[in-house]
Order: sequence, then C-alpha cells, then structure tokens
Amino acid sequence: MNFSALLFVSLFVYAQCYPHEEAIDACEQKSGVTKEILQGLKAGKYDNPKLAAYLLCAHKVIGFQNEAGELQADKIKDHLKKTSHTQEQIERLEQLCLHNKETPEKTAAEFTKCSNICLHGNAN
Repeated sequence: MNFSALLFVSLFVYAQCYPHEEAIDACEQKSGVTKEILQGLKAGKYDNPKLAAYLLCAHKVIGFQNEAGELQADKIKDHLKKTSHTQEQIERLEQLCLHNKETPEKTAAEFTKCSNICLHGNAN
C-alpha cells in the first residue's frame, strides 16, 4: 500500500473513531459515573444507577442500543464478528444476552454483565 493510500485509511479510521471517544467521554460527565464506579466492574458490580446510565449512553453512541434503548442485535453481532469472536460465541450471546429489560438502563447493565460472562466466563 502506498503512503497516500495508507494516509487516507488512517485519516478515515481516525475520523470514524475520534467522535466516539469524545462522545463516550461526554457520557461519563452526563451520567456522573466516577472512576471508582467504573473500576467496580472488575469486581462484578453492575447495580449502580450511574453506571447503568453511563452504559446506556455509551451503547447509544456505538449503536448497541437505539434511542429508545432497545438492543440492536445485528450491530452487536457484526461487532463481535469483526473482533474475532467465533460463531458459537455469537450464537450463545444472542441466546443468553440479547434481551431487552424493563428499562433501557437495566438493559444496558444486564447486557454488559451477561456478555462479559458469556464471552469471557466471568462477570468482570
């Protein structure tokens, strides 16, 4: 690949990713989530309302949940395929985790917890 093609690809990737990072950073401020709450994920703590609000916001930014808060199965499965997950893992996640809950925030938190268990074998 020549330099100009490489530069174009790099700029395209940067243009696609940077707004997401900025928007997700804004989710931290909007939700009031703290670094300590986010670190609680390592211990399997998913039941904080600020964390749920943050996860919902981030999921909307990346397209995992729509504006109504509903999980977007096709978008999630496409992401998993692109990140080298097996078809078996994707099917298991679909069966166990792609279920909307009573509220969009609960959906975000439960999906995150379930997908961590499903794909990594633990809640953190």
